[in-house]
Amino acid sequence: MKRFILIFLLLALLIPSAVYAQDEDPWSEVFLPDGNLNPNLVDLGVTTENPDWMSMDLPFGQSIDLEANYHRYQTPSGNIVILPSASTLFFMAMNPQESGLSNSYGALENGYGALISFIGQVVGDNLDWNRVQMEHPEYANPEQFWGAVLNGQQDVWTYFSGWGFITTLFQMSWYDSALRSTYLLYLNGVQNCDSIPGECSGVVTPPPPPRECPDPTISMQQPVLTIQKTAPSNPLVVGQDTETRRGADIQVSVTVPPVIFTWYEPIYEERDVCRFANSGETADCNTGSGSVVNDGISDTERVFKECRAHVEHLPDAVASLQATAALDSASQNWITKKLGQTHYEAYIHQSNFALIPGFGSWAGGCDGGGTCRATGQALRVPFADPGTFNLHLDVVTTGTRFRSVPITQPRRVSMDGTMKVYVTLPALVP
Repeated sequence: MKRFILIFLLLALLIPSAVYAQDEDPWSEVFLPDGNLNPNLVDLGVTTENPDWMSMDLPFGQSIDLEANYHRYQTPSGNIVILPSASTLFFMAMNPQESGLSNSYGALENGYGALISFIGQVVGDNLDWNRVQMEHPEYANPEQFWGAVLNGQQDVWTYFSGWGFITTLFQMSWYDSALRSTYLLYLNGVQNCDSIPGECSGVVTPPPPPRECPDPTISMQQPVLTIQKTAPSNPLVVGQDTETRRGADIQVSVTVPPVIFTWYEPIYEERDVCRFANSGETADCNTGSGSVVNDGISDTERVFKECRAHVEHLPDAVASLQATAALDSASQNWITKKLGQTHYEAYIHQSNFALIPGFGSWAGGCDGGGTCRATGQALRVPFADPGTFNLHLDVVTTGTRFRSVPITQPRRVSMDGTMKVYVTLPALVP
């Protein structure tokens, strides 16, 4: 118990001298001039985690795994103050890089000097100092060795000659709640909470500053697509339309309404004001603050007046267009089974067609109002099989931009249709 009390006293000496720093020092948000915690701090409570650096292997295949435990506060400016438990502080000192100790704001009066005394008290008697000095004669005293450990330049675990300090660690872990006397400050901890001890657990994210104007809005309508047979009225399979031998014509069209992008511009105006005079300036107006003589300087200030709405009709042009035709399964079964029973060697000649590109092409553009259109046709497509063909139109747009900034991503839209191809079957003579 004596050792435990001594450790507590050593921790009590670790309160940083920056408690009494000037206003520009970030510690001034943490402590009042009398040394008490600032009541404006947000108490984030206790956070626990199980990091790898709180674990270590013991002899005979055993291991020790302790829990990292921090009491944390958040300052008005978004800094985070961390009070680690005693055992947590010990392992942080042993693993300054992994634990994030080395990233804390350097606010201790003598750097890591108090921490050196702390870890030296806990484990100093359990190190083989003869071996340390033999292998590292550059360390003239234990303090230099512990300083190298804290700076991440020296591994301490290979030099233990005994394991008596394990009892001390368990005692520290048991009584941790009474041993929070070290304050670690992490600047911009809210913005970088994933890199501080305890990470983002419980951290309060401040709301964004109020906006003078509403956020932009986007309104989109679905494109209108068509794909259809245009001629002839009742196309025959190739070879039976002996008069025209034209097959069938397929036409496609796409209409993409403009994307409506509404954004708001803050409008300011200059107003005449009488501001307080600075040192060395000659007053020429009255601020109206109770003075009967001129006590201010004539000036102007930029004052918010209104939000001006801008409505943009952004074109979302057609980037690619593909059209296909495919004989449906019912028609294929009819050809190979039913028709094959009455007409010898009936078979499927070509069940799929790439219409555009393939038998035809497309072209498109956008008008001044932001509406984009594309049309295409495939002429004289030689359908050789009778039945129902499924038509499919697939379109990809370019997306929209405003002043070189992407507003909407490319869209992919499609449409299906059907058409029939006929066949004249000769009567069978018995």
